[in-house]
Amino acid sequence: MGSYAKILRRCVNFLPGIEVSAVCPNWPSYKEAILEPRLSDIDYLYEEFNDLFDRIDVQAFCKRFSSINLYEVLLVDKTHFKKMSGDYQLRYICAVGQRLVDIFEKTKPDYVFLPIIETIESMMIYRLAQALEIRPIIYSHARFSKLSFFSESHCELLPPYLEMVDANSDVKFISKKFLEEYQANPGPFNYRPVYGGGDVYSDIQEKSSGIFRLARNIWLKNGIEKHNHMIQYWISFQVRFQKIFTPLRNLGFHAIEYFLIKPRPVPEGEYDFFPLHFSPESSINVPASFYIDQTRVVDRILLDRQGNNPLVVKEHPAMFGFRPRIFYRSLINRPMVHFVHRKNASFELIRKASTVYSVTGTACLEAFFLGVRWIQFGANFLSDWIERRKVLAGDISPELFIQDVRKVSGDFVLYSPGISFSADQILFEKTNVQKLCEHIIFHIEYTERFIKLNSKMDSN
Repeated sequence: MGSYAKILRRCVNFLPGIEVSAVCPNWPSYKEAILEPRLSDIDYLYEEFNDLFDRIDVQAFCKRFSSINLYEVLLVDKTHFKKMSGDYQLRYICAVGQRLVDIFEKTKPDYVFLPIIETIESMMIYRLAQALEIRPIIYSHARFSKLSFFSESHCELLPPYLEMVDANSDVKFISKKFLEEYQANPGPFNYRPVYGGGDVYSDIQEKSSGIFRLARNIWLKNGIEKHNHMIQYWISFQVRFQKIFTPLRNLGFHAIEYFLIKPRPVPEGEYDFFPLHFSPESSINVPASFYIDQTRVVDRILLDRQGNNPLVVKEHPAMFGFRPRIFYRSLINRPMVHFVHRKNASFELIRKASTVYSVTGTACLEAFFLGVRWIQFGANFLSDWIERRKVLAGDISPELFIQDVRKVSGDFVLYSPGISFSADQILFEKTNVQKLCEHIIFHIEYTERFIKLNSKMDSN
């Protein structure tokens, strides 16, 4: 998928006995994939796509895959397709779906690996895999540690075989130590990976110039990928010159904060806390798209909760300068909404709050570790773990949660290449790729055991 092709094509080296094929959603990923001759099949999403788009029978596709909510699939998109008409979006996703169905029927995979779900193409793959009884493997990060696990759910829930894996003495010791240290010295979760000093793949740097990539994108946009709205010249320009744009946005937000928001001091007495989410963001768009509009979250908090505490709201630092002024005006005009200054530490606000609210963010995870009451509106691996423990009538504690996460996780990372040279060193370290593949094998082996156990129980 996308820029991930640069790293994922190297996994073939460490997956003995597993046949691997590739589905490439854009031209750069396709050109990257064909560098690996051991891939059994390589498909390019936009090959003959323009013709398919024109002739796709939208009604027939919708009828065949009525189990898939195509509106949910389309909501995953951040901004790229939303400026197009509803009819165009529906025709596009049906054409994408049909192209993927053709690929799946040709390659007949047992599993489909998704490094991330943040585009409507990847969400379509996920929903189609479920409809066609192909098991999805979705990369997920533990958030509070440097560990990663694989999920079958777009909500990044812990895998279904969780209870089949035992927590050894090392896992129990590390989990207890981590929690004790965090409770003694709370703060933002520090899960930045560290370069291990091993061998790194040598050909990881981008070789083509910015002018070449611009020319290539213009060629693609006017030809084979004319329906690919992920090609955004303005966004690419901003990313390239982010050292200029980021300070300007921060300056703009500071002015909005001073003249419009007029933040107040943290309340002396009891208060509830809701840290605003980065938006649009895959962690909300995918599992809880109803809450993309953050005003809906605030309204639900105010309507659902008991009592009339001030609702302390703090802006997400990555959103400085991105939200329109009307968003802030709308919130500050709601009774009991209490904006605080951006420099207030979120973990301090969490520690002193009566209740912490979130959709899927780490705020609830921090509150859980600190023993603070929390309410989460979206589903993720924390909320799902608690529901699973209730079904099993098991104990619920932060230490047990950390143990369960650790026992099904691996010490590897996977993110989009090109963030920085140091980040790429960590990602493209051969040991990291090997650990990633070892955990894929671990996940598949335990999944197969889980399937067999369930099948045996059903037959009995």
